[in-house]
Amino acid sequence: MKLQRSISFIIATLLAVFGNIVLGELVHSTLRAEEKVQFVCSQSYDNISGTYVPSTLAWNPNNKKPIVIWKSEDHSGNGFPPQKRCEEISPRFQAAYDNGSLKYITSGIMNGQPVICTARLVGDDCATLLITLRHQDNAKRTLHQLSDILLGYTDAPLEQSSGDLVYYEDDRIYIEVDIEEFLSQP
Repeated sequence: MKLQRSISFIIATLLAVFGNIVLGELVHSTLRAEEKVQFVCSQSYDNISGTYVPSTLAWNPNNKKPIVIWKSEDHSGNGFPPQKRCEEISPRFQAAYDNGSLKYITSGIMNGQPVICTARLVGDDCATLLITLRHQDNAKRTLHQLSDILLGYTDAPLEQSSGDLVYYEDDRIYIEVDIEEFLSQP
């Protein structure tokens, strides 16, 4: 009888110890998920128009910042009004963040279209498409505007109607991006 109690006590102790370890890891992984940067399509207040407009936002539990506000109707004729562009492009930022290619942002050509995309290293080709531009858009200007936002040189988001962390390689510009640093700025 004493042996059975001792075995029961040992089993109960082991279950409590291992249960706490598993529970602790579950809580820790849940907290890590909550701290993760997320990119979403939401609404931001536009001071110029006095209205809320579709916006690609980067956020974590401590901060939320618009990266791009979608006001331009230039792509509406192709079936991409501002709200739809926001809904299509915001997940691309998330995919680039999740797959680790949001290290550098550059411009390039994909499927014959000028684009803003990510690259894993300076000199690499596009890894993840972020924004498709029109042929008449100036990709380098758009890239510089986006870099000013992400590097904290301006607090105004890129309005899609129009340093030391900037690298030039083979006539291409690569902007080094640190989203966590971007979100930690006031």
